[in-house]
Amino acid sequence: VFRAHEYIIEPCPGITESEASDVQSNINNPQDFKAGDCACVPSTQYGISCPPGYFCPASGGQIECTGGFYCPANVSQPAFCCKGYYCPDAATMKKCDNENCPPMMREDVSNQSSAATAFSVLVVIIFLLLVVTCIQYRYKKFHQQRREKTVKEYSNEAEMMSRDEHDYMHSVKPDEKKGDKALGINRVELKVPVAAEQEFKGEDKEEVKVKEEVKEEGVAETGLSGKTAFQKSDAFDILYKDISLTLNNGRKIMQGASGRFRAGRTCAVMGPSGAGKTTLVTLVMGKSKRTGGKVFINGKEEEMYRYRDEIGFVPQEDIMLCSATVTDVLNFSARRRLPNTYTLKQIDRMVAKYTHKLGIGHVATTPIGDARKRGISGGQRKRVNVGMELVANPSVLFLDEPTTGLDASTAYDLCHTLRNLCHEEQLTSAAVIHSPSQSAFEEFDDLCLLGRGGQLIYLGPREDALPYFELLGFQKSPEKNPADFFLEVAMGRTESKKLINFHWSDLYPLWEEHRRATETDQLEGEEYVRRMEQAIKNTNDKTLKRQESLRESQSGEEQEPGACSKFCSKLGDFFKRFSYVITVDLYRYWFSGDNSVCIELFAWLKSIVCYFNPRYSNPIRTLPNGFYIFWLCLNRACKQTYGNLGDFLGEMALPTAVGLLSSATANGLAFVGRIEPEVCNTLSPAQQIGSCEQPVADGYQSVGMFLLIATSFAGITMGSSTFGGERTVFYRHASTGLDAIPYIAAKVIADIPKAIIAAVLTTVLFFVQFYPVGNVGNIYGLMMVFYLSSFAQGYFLSIIVSYDYIPLSGVVWTLFWAIAFGGTTTRVSQRDTMPPFLQWFFSMSVFRWGIEAFYINEINFYADYLDVDDRLEYYGYVLSNFPTDIGAIMLINLFYIVSDLLFL
Repeated sequence: VFRAHEYIIEPCPGITESEASDVQSNINNPQDFKAGDCACVPSTQYGISCPPGYFCPASGGQIECTGGFYCPANVSQPAFCCKGYYCPDAATMKKCDNENCPPMMREDVSNQSSAATAFSVLVVIIFLLLVVTCIQYRYKKFHQQRREKTVKEYSNEAEMMSRDEHDYMHSVKPDEKKGDKALGINRVELKVPVAAEQEFKGEDKEEVKVKEEVKEEGVAETGLSGKTAFQKSDAFDILYKDISLTLNNGRKIMQGASGRFRAGRTCAVMGPSGAGKTTLVTLVMGKSKRTGGKVFINGKEEEMYRYRDEIGFVPQEDIMLCSATVTDVLNFSARRRLPNTYTLKQIDRMVAKYTHKLGIGHVATTPIGDARKRGISGGQRKRVNVGMELVANPSVLFLDEPTTGLDASTAYDLCHTLRNLCHEEQLTSAAVIHSPSQSAFEEFDDLCLLGRGGQLIYLGPREDALPYFELLGFQKSPEKNPADFFLEVAMGRTESKKLINFHWSDLYPLWEEHRRATETDQLEGEEYVRRMEQAIKNTNDKTLKRQESLRESQSGEEQEPGACSKFCSKLGDFFKRFSYVITVDLYRYWFSGDNSVCIELFAWLKSIVCYFNPRYSNPIRTLPNGFYIFWLCLNRACKQTYGNLGDFLGEMALPTAVGLLSSATANGLAFVGRIEPEVCNTLSPAQQIGSCEQPVADGYQSVGMFLLIATSFAGITMGSSTFGGERTVFYRHASTGLDAIPYIAAKVIADIPKAIIAAVLTTVLFFVQFYPVGNVGNIYGLMMVFYLSSFAQGYFLSIIVSYDYIPLSGVVWTLFWAIAFGGTTTRVSQRDTMPPFLQWFFSMSVFRWGIEAFYINEINFYADYLDVDDRLEYYGYVLSNFPTDIGAIMLINLFYIVSDLLFL
């Protein structure tokens, strides 16, 4: 018997002998004694019988036991209703059915958290997974059959071509490399001039001359901005004049480039690194704002960006969903960008047509793949990259280094396919290429050669380029690749027999003279040769004079400017630049041009207003409405998320681990109320009165915090992959008209089933060792909305942070909100003592609301017979706040989704 404070502790009556033995052992070893141990203190009032349901302290009298306590006959202190038992009244103690009741229970709650419940829910989950697997199989089978039917209708074949048949059909025939005659092209009929640039003097004369040239080639004279629906038969003949781009610091990226991209012809844009090849294409397209120059479409001055739905731009990188198949990638692009008059059958035929023409039919059902998962080859990815634009039925196709990273054979195959498509479809095509093989280079009809500084060196038919440079004194060796030869000339790395001390800048005035001779004066034959010989002589004279002047300046005495002159010069440059930034730059940034803030804001607001009826915002091509785009994005998002059962189950390992780890921390969790005030005031030392007034055990807040932090880690990790892994894919689609609203809405809705399943797994596994006394449905609802909120935070982080740093950012983000503003380190009751801006952080923390919701859901059970008001006041919680907490979490979730829309 252990004596302390002059009273005796012994096992309570009504328990088994083995339990009594264990309690006695703990009594003999006080360090092992716990609040839930079934121990009673006999009454010390000799000669007085204390009835059951009351306790009789040494000071005298009888005091009635309150709920949750056990008072057998003749005890001086109330005992906590023992663990594994429940006390319907203070005088009675009964054993729980599963012996899982925590201390101070008034009813048997062991069945509320039985393993059978968890097992039944787990069986339901497995059944649902089997159903999803069957649906997935039928879905793939249905689309495979529909695709085979479409291909059969298009190509009169029962199946797609085998690899051997594909290689045979796309093998190079000997006569295909003999020039344009073998391809059935008559240059006389196309009326391609020797130089594709034009010289104009005045706006009226400019438009008249362009229209005359367009009429000669049989292209429609009027512009394309009419209200009638755009037809593919309307070919784009693009003329650009004096295209320039000067940066704010005065550096000239592009200088007065003039030329033409013709329908039915492919143009190779080449030049040294930094010559502005891609810049020229983006300036003509309108993707970047130019500082000078004009663009004419079929003879009418217009901007290309107005026809972005008719323009295909193939980026250098193969940007597409790696988890999707070839057919899925092409189908999504076609259904989103083709006019809404196309039926599904027509769209499928369009996709089948280009998979056949591009030679990727045999890999149509193969995933794209990436570095982790094997997919199609690099050359096939390039073809899919091009196919994403071709299935949209464009009239103009720009390509940025399509042959980069490909071997010579694959590069030739791609260029040959592009040339055939341009001739067949009357596409206007220009491709930025870098060091192509000779066979690939010969597949282009025209050549646009740029020099350093963004100035033209040559623009015209490819076969006329070599005679032109030979006229300037450059000689190509027979074994030299023409493309490499032209690049060496543009970089000044080869010598000329006619130009003295040749420098690459000498090519610019010579090209201008060539253009004037052929276009303005229309010289031919010997007259043209004499004009160019005179231009070469003039260039040599300027070179000699420049060298003579340089020698004289070097021989003379050079006077260094004084320190004062240098300072004044730098000060003048500074004020000049400062005034330029204050005036011109700010005006351009806010008001001038199509990329200014005000114009972009207006365009964004207009897109929202016209979103569900695109015909009001797009007079060129009537695209599908917003509901269809949303359904299309939702279908792709669901297939991406749930299409691969193995990946989905691997992702569900996170909520499974969260449930198991959180369950381990909740083993034996219970709320053990404070000691009776009469006992506490009589027996506790003065220094312990404060703690004596607190509950003996209350771990719900700490367990809830751990559960929600782990849930946040898992949710942010899963949610970050929704946007983070495909931001570049979205940006590519957005450049062709995909709005962020249907995209984000589809992604969020597609993740809802995943959040539901994750919440079920976490909740069920959490109940393995956690015995809920509150509403089980409330806990599941809390977990579901918390997963949705964590997903939304993962979306937000994946947009503002680099994808490589999301795991670390997620940890820091979660701990910041949980520890600083979760209501644990600094209690909610202490919020009013903080500065106002920090109080706002409390309101924006999902942990502040989530931990309160978890806590009050469990404590509400004890509120019927225990005084929990002091504890609630201590934390700053309100017992009836559960709906408010859930609503606050949902509002925070909505805030992050709207932020995703703005930042994306």
